[in-house]
Amino acid sequence: MRQNLKKLIAFVCAVAMVITMAPANAEAAKKKVAFVKSYTALYENDTNKGVYTYTVKNLIKGQKVKWSISGTGKRYAKLSKTTTKVSRTTSSNKLTIRTKKKTAAKNKTVIVTAKIYNRNGKLQYTLVAKTAKIKVLPTKIQIVGDAADQTEFLIGKTYQFQFKITPANATSKNVWSATDETGAKITQMTSSGAFTPAKEGTYTICVQAKNGSKVVKTAKKTIKVGTTMTDAKQTAVKKIVAEYSSSAKNLVTKDSFQVTNAAGERSEVKSIEFSTDGKEVTLNLYANLKDEKEYMVTDGKMSYNFTAHIGQPVSLKILTTQVTAERETPIVYALYDSYGIDVLDAYPGTVEYDYKITNGYLTDQNKIFMKKVGDTGIINLTYTNKDDNKLVFKDTATVVCVAANAAEDTNLTLTTSEKAPDYGVASYKDNRKVASGSNYYAHFRALDEDKNEIKYDAVSFESSDPDTLLINNESNGVAKVTAVKSGTVRIIVTATKGKQEYTYTYEVTVAEPAYLKNIKLDQNTLMLSNRYVAGYRGYINVEATDQYGDDFALNNESVQITGTNAYAVKYDEINDRIIVDPTGMIAGTYSYTMTVTAGSHKATTGFNVVVQTPPENGAVTYKIDMDQPVVDMALKGTENDLVNAKTVNIRLAQYKGGIFYDYVYIQSATIKKGDLYYTTDLTKTGTSIAGSTVSGTTIPVTTVSLNKNVATKAQTGVYAIELKFYAGSNTAGLATVNGYLEVTDSQIAPEIAVEQTTASASCTTALDLAKNCLSVAGVSGEIVECTVTGTNTSGSAYKLATKESVNIKSVTVQTTMTLSDGTKVVSNYEISVGKTLKNL
Repeated sequence: MRQNLKKLIAFVCAVAMVITMAPANAEAAKKKVAFVKSYTALYENDTNKGVYTYTVKNLIKGQKVKWSISGTGKRYAKLSKTTTKVSRTTSSNKLTIRTKKKTAAKNKTVIVTAKIYNRNGKLQYTLVAKTAKIKVLPTKIQIVGDAADQTEFLIGKTYQFQFKITPANATSKNVWSATDETGAKITQMTSSGAFTPAKEGTYTICVQAKNGSKVVKTAKKTIKVGTTMTDAKQTAVKKIVAEYSSSAKNLVTKDSFQVTNAAGERSEVKSIEFSTDGKEVTLNLYANLKDEKEYMVTDGKMSYNFTAHIGQPVSLKILTTQVTAERETPIVYALYDSYGIDVLDAYPGTVEYDYKITNGYLTDQNKIFMKKVGDTGIINLTYTNKDDNKLVFKDTATVVCVAANAAEDTNLTLTTSEKAPDYGVASYKDNRKVASGSNYYAHFRALDEDKNEIKYDAVSFESSDPDTLLINNESNGVAKVTAVKSGTVRIIVTATKGKQEYTYTYEVTVAEPAYLKNIKLDQNTLMLSNRYVAGYRGYINVEATDQYGDDFALNNESVQITGTNAYAVKYDEINDRIIVDPTGMIAGTYSYTMTVTAGSHKATTGFNVVVQTPPENGAVTYKIDMDQPVVDMALKGTENDLVNAKTVNIRLAQYKGGIFYDYVYIQSATIKKGDLYYTTDLTKTGTSIAGSTVSGTTIPVTTVSLNKNVATKAQTGVYAIELKFYAGSNTAGLATVNGYLEVTDSQIAPEIAVEQTTASASCTTALDLAKNCLSVAGVSGEIVECTVTGTNTSGSAYKLATKESVNIKSVTVQTTMTLSDGTKVVSNYEISVGKTLKNL
C-alpha cells in the first residue's frame, strides 16, 4: 500500500513538471534559431587572447549542435568541441585563433557553421556565422633600414625609411609623417616613407600603426638636415661657384671638390675662397674650362652639372665699390661674355688705370689705399686685348671708404712684458687670469676675414671694477694693468677707426697674489773641462714660475748657491743665469743647491757640474763658443750693465775626445744675415759686400751700442757666423766652422705707418718727405734718418725736386727710456719701409 502511494506521488510531480516546462519549450520553439553574436574580425592577441565564444540561441532540450570551420584561414582556427548539447535554450562553443606568427594568416577568412539536430538525429537547422578575418594587433613598431642608420641628411636627397612591425604578421595600417621643429607637418614625406628635405633643420620622422582610426603603436626618429651644396655654376674661365644652404667654411676644403667633364677627365682645383657668409665657395681651377662642354661638380656628397661657356668679351665691369679704411684694397674687375661669364683669363690684355682719390692713393700694385671713412674715389679702367687692339672696353666706378666690420677673431691677453706676444707660435694662448698685487700689460688685436691684423686708429681699455683691476692706458695701444684684489671683472676694449667705434668685452679672473714657486734650469747637468783657459766658462739659464705655472719675473731676487767649490759658481742677475768657472777644479762630479728668494717666498733646485780632464791624444773637433748664443737687447739695469750685458763674445773651442781643450786663434770671422754682411758691431747697417777681416782669440760682437747715452740696437733675427782657422799644425789651408747667433728684443719696437704717398707740403730732402708721409706707431718716437733706394746718400742729404718721387728703403726711429740708475737712453731702430713717396 505504502509502495503504491509513493509511485502515485512521483507520477503526479512528473506530470506537474511537464506541464510547467511546456510553455518555455514551446516559446523557444517559436523563436528563430540564430547566433547570439557573429564576429567580423578575429584578433589573435586582443584582450581575450584569441579565444571567441560562438553561442546558438532559441534551442530546445534534446537537440544537439555539430560545429565546423571553413574559409581560407581555417588552418589557423580551432573549435574546442565538435558537438555540444543544449543547456536550457542555448549551446556554446569556443573558437581559438593561433597564427603561429605566420604572415600568410593575415586577413584570412574564418567561417563558423553550426548544424542543429533533434534527439532523433534529424537535421533541423544550419547556421552560418558571418565571415570573419584573422587579425593580429601590433605590439611594437620600429623605424629601420639604411635611412634610419644615417647620421647625415642633405637637402634635396631622398631617404627611404622603412618600418619593422612586431609581430611580423600584424594587420595594422601603418602611416608615415614628418614634422619640423615647430611641429608643423612636412609635405615632403610620402605614404611609403620616402623623405626629401627641402631645407636645413631638425625633423621628426614618425610611423604609426593604426587599428582603424585608433593608433596602437608609434615609432619616432629625430634627424638633422645639415649644410648642403644646393647648386654649382660657372662664373669665370677658371672659376666655379658652389652654393650652400648655410656657411660651409668649416665643412669643406679644396680636397673636398672634384670637377670632371662628360669623358671623366678631371679639372684640378687650385684653391677655394669663401664668401663672407660662407654660403658660396669659389673653386679656382688650374686650367680653363672648355667652351660648350658638360661638367659635373661634386663635394663628395652632392653633385651638380653645368655647361661651360667661354664666349668673346662684350663688356668690362669694375667690381670693387668699397675700400676698407687703412687697408690696401685690390681693384677687382671682370671681362664678361654674353652669358655673363668672366673670360679675362681667356682673353689676356693690358689695363690702364686712372684715378682721383680723396685722402688716399693707388699703390704700385694698383691697390687702393684710403684713410677716412666716407671719402670717395673715382677709378677708370681701360682694357685693350692683346691680340686685337681694336677690342677695347672701358668702365668707371666710384669707390667709398668704409670702416672695417667688427672683428670676429680677436685676442686679449695679459702678460708681464710690454712687448706684444708672438700670436703665431703654436703654444700661444690668451691669458685672462692674473694674480692680485702684480702688474701686467694688456694686449689686444683683431683680425679681418683674411686673417690680417686690423690697424685701428686708437685702442683703449677699461675695467668694469677698478677696485679689483686697475687699468691705465698708454699711447701705444697697450695698457698697464694692476691686479688689486681677488675677484672677477670685465675688460672693455674700445677700438676706433675713423669715426667708427668697436667694443669688445672679456672676462678676467684676479686670483691670489703670484709668488715664486719653482725654479727651472735649461740643464741640470753641466759638462765642463778642467783645463785652465782664460775666458772659459759654463752657463746654465734660469727661469722661474709662480703657483699657477706661469712665468715669474726674477727682479731684485737674492740667490744662494751651496756645494763643494761654491766659489766657482756665480749668479748673473742681469741675464738670469748661473756662471761656472772650472779653473782649479779636479775631475769629478760636483753637486750644488740653488735657493732663490723673491719677497717672502723661496724656491730651491739642484744641479750637477761634471768636470773632466781631456785626453791629450783624443780626437780633435772644433765648435763655435758664445757666452750668449741668444741675446735679448731689452734695455734694463744700469748704464754699466747695459754696456756689458749686450756684448757677445765669440770664440772657437777645440775639443779632444769630446772634452774642451783650448780656444783656437780665429784667422777671420764673417757675420751675415740674409744677403747682407755685418761687422762685429751689429748696430751698423749691413752691406752687400763683405767688409774687412776680423781675427783674434775672442771676437766681441756688439748688439747694443751706447754713445753719449744714445743706444743703437741691432736688427733682430738670426745671424750666421763663419770662422776660419788653422786646424792643429796644418797651415796649408784654412778650416771652416759655422754657428748661429740669435738676437731678440723683448721691448716693444716702433712700427711705421704710411699716412699718405704724396706730401702735404713741399719737402726739401728725402728725410723731410719721409717725416711728412710716414708716422711712428707702437711707441713714442720720431724719424731721424732714412735711406733712399738706388743711392748711398743719406735721406737728410738727398735733395728733392718738385714732384719728384723716391722710394724710401728704410728709416731710423729714435725712442727714449730711463734706466734704473736714472740714465736717459735714446734708442735708434732701423725699420724697413720700401714705399714710394712723391714730393708736392
